[in-house]
Amino acid sequence: MNKLNLFAVSLCAGFAFGCSPKVSTAKGIICDATMNTLTIVSEEGDTLSFSTLDAKRVVADGILLDDTVTVYYEGKYNTGMSAQKIVVVPGKKEMVGGDRDKHGCIGSAGYQWCEVQQDCIRIFEKGIRLKAIDGDQSAFIVFSPDSSKVELFFSSGDKNEILDRRTLPAGGYAWNVEDDDTKNVRLVDGKWTISQRGKTIFLQEK
Repeated sequence: MNKLNLFAVSLCAGFAFGCSPKVSTAKGIICDATMNTLTIVSEEGDTLSFSTLDAKRVVADGILLDDTVTVYYEGKYNTGMSAQKIVVVPGKKEMVGGDRDKHGCIGSAGYQWCEVQQDCIRIFEKGIRLKAIDGDQSAFIVFSPDSSKVELFFSSGDKNEILDRRTLPAGGYAWNVEDDDTKNVRLVDGKWTISQRGKTIFLQEK
């Protein structure tokens, strides 16, 4: 072992905390909770699930839907990974509705306005989630009641896009904006995709 490797080993031995996996946090609204699993919608709009079997719990009145929670975990996020600690902040009934937007949607409960449905929705309930091909971003597609339009929601905070349904020459449909360098929504091999300039940028996970 060379001197550089010996130095690295000694450094980790002397400063163990510096070589430990990074502790990350995810904050969001609880949308599902079982005995040992917690699912939240993060502030970025992603749906995340954690195992709480061995997690330290800081909870006042139990874990309830629509409560705000901060989840602490080590390393890179993976679906169903173990949480180290969860801190739950109960919703206050007297505060419900205090953060309604101009459409009457309650943001703290996970609702936002959907133009194509003309309603306040939770995108993780009404939308179809797609993951970015490059990176960790997500997108949700929400159809109008007659499927003539689709609205795109992005976890990055980018402005929503509304696309119109068009019939393809070979059959089937695509949703896009005519004569515009826009995103294109299609169902390919049973999975929803979002492409741009002929390149798939978001793909539905099964």
